[in-house]
Parts: sequence; C-alpha cells; structure tokens
Amino acid sequence: MGAEPELIQAERPCPITGTYEAEIVATKAREGHPLRNVMSKESGLIYVDLLPIEDLAGYYRDDYRKTYKNVVCPKLKHVYRAGDVALARMKHAGKYLVSSGRSLDIGAGGGEWVYLMDQLGNESFGVEPNQGYGTFSRDSYDVEVFLGMYQDSVFERESFDMLTLFQVLEHLSEPVRDLKQMAEYLKPGGRFLIEVPDILYPGMRFDHKWHDGHLYGFDATTLEAVAAKAGLKKISLEVLPGNLFGVFEKVEEDVPVSDEISGNYELARTMLDKGRQSYWMLPNTYLKVPRRLKQRAREMLVSSSLREPRKILNHLFEKDELLLSMRAQ
Repeated sequence: MGAEPELIQAERPCPITGTYEAEIVATKAREGHPLRNVMSKESGLIYVDLLPIEDLAGYYRDDYRKTYKNVVCPKLKHVYRAGDVALARMKHAGKYLVSSGRSLDIGAGGGEWVYLMDQLGNESFGVEPNQGYGTFSRDSYDVEVFLGMYQDSVFERESFDMLTLFQVLEHLSEPVRDLKQMAEYLKPGGRFLIEVPDILYPGMRFDHKWHDGHLYGFDATTLEAVAAKAGLKKISLEVLPGNLFGVFEKVEEDVPVSDEISGNYELARTMLDKGRQSYWMLPNTYLKVPRRLKQRAREMLVSSSLREPRKILNHLFEKDELLLSMRAQ
C-alpha cells in the first residue's frame, strides 16, 4: 500500500455495496503462496479475490483442522485453551448472554462453548462441519452437535433465543447471505453473538494477516454493516486486542447501514498502513512470546494431570466466579 492507491476492478463484488472498485492490499498468504486481498473503495471491507478454494464445504469437513492445527480432533491442551476462551467470551457477552433458554453455536469446534452454555442452564446445541471435532464434542461432553454445514441441519426455524458464531464469519464466502440464513433459526428479538478477527489490529504482523481460510477481513464498521445488511441490529460492538465481539438482535424491520461506511475506506486504509509500520515498535510484540509460553505451560500442566476433556473444563468452570454467580441466579 502506497501513498497513492492503485485501484482495480475486483473479480468479486463487495457484499456490502455490490461494487467492484478496490485497492490491492496484499498479494501473498502468510505461508508465501499467491493470495490476493483487496479493500473495497466504497466500504473499506477487505476480502480475498478470487476464492482460493472451490469446495469450501469439503475443505471444512475434511481438511481445515489438519491444515490449521495439524490435528483431526482436539488435544487436551486445546481443550484447556478453548475452555479458557469460552469463559472470556461469556464475560464479553455480559448482560446480553442468554441463560435458561435455547442456544445454538454454529462452528462449534470441540464443543466447549456448547458445554458451557449447558452448564449455564441453556438447552444448548451446536453445528460443526468437521467430523473429527464434532464427534469429539459429542463423545466428550454428551452434548448435541449436528455434524455438517448449518444449511443441512435439522433445527427448527425461529426456535432459538441465542445464536453464536465465533471465528467463523471470516471463513464464509457470502457473509450477508449466510448471516441472514443463520438468523432464520433465531426467534424475533433473539440475540446473535459474533466474534471475528480485527483485520486492523496493529499487534499482528502485516504479512501474517492473510491466509486461505480467511476470506474476509473485518473492522468494526464493516462487521456492523454486514450484520445490518442481514437484518441484524447492533446492540454492542467491542474492539478487543485482536478481535471484534458484537452482540446483535434479530429485528423484523430493515436495518440501515451506518453512514460511517462512506468514509471507512480512507480510515481503514490509514489504520492498516499505520499498523504495518508500528508493529515492531509496540511493546506487546516482544512481550507476547513469554506470555504465550507461560500460558502453554499452564495448559500442559493442567491437561496432563486431569487427562480427560470434561474434567479439564469442569476444573476451569468451577473456579469462575461469574459462571458460579449466574448459576446461582
């Protein structure tokens, strides 16, 4: 990205505006092979142009976990890590979290969030396309997880009080269409919790932001706009270190896209370039490695001593004060 943008006509349109004018922001995946990412001139949304994988359903069913983590089902250390993340997400949801209702986690992974919602008192379900991870969640936690794509699930429309979509939306080829279809499972007024990576986060190296699985790069403005196009009204949207955490509501009326989208290209472009230049000057760049090593040591210690997925999650959950207080209500 230079001072003067070189604009092109993208092969795929921006799902927010339907326009094709864009700037190329990256040409390689983090592994080094060619992968073109563009930024829409009209919205500032970043997306892969063209799609690197034709059969996305097959990729996520069979190959994604092996490619991303080199495993076919979670290791015990992954269980600890995912349980810790689930508790953090519960805290971010705060007062908007549904308890004692029906909840559906799309892209449930190893099932840790589904199990947490079950412990909270929800009638909790999941959808997971990867056979290894989905089967692991069923066998380990005795939770109901549909194995396959959400479009093929047998859940009744308008039957859930809460949907969750964590680190999934960036993987979908048509985010507006997919959110709209997913929202059909929600009751009117139901909550939709969405977490995605923050593409503008300065604490990640610029050349590590791009890989085949991430078809879209969202900032707060573009995430809100995509949700609005799908009929979801923003209740809250939190910018976290590295991620965006949004709470949306299913409403019957049309949701207007915020006027902020019109100036977002210039703002997002500036922030992306600024983050690229400042990465090596940030203290966190040098502190995150020892923090990560400390976290990994704790994961290994607990997982090796407890040795069962359910015991690991119960160990985490039974010490969490917020979860204990919510159970007592």
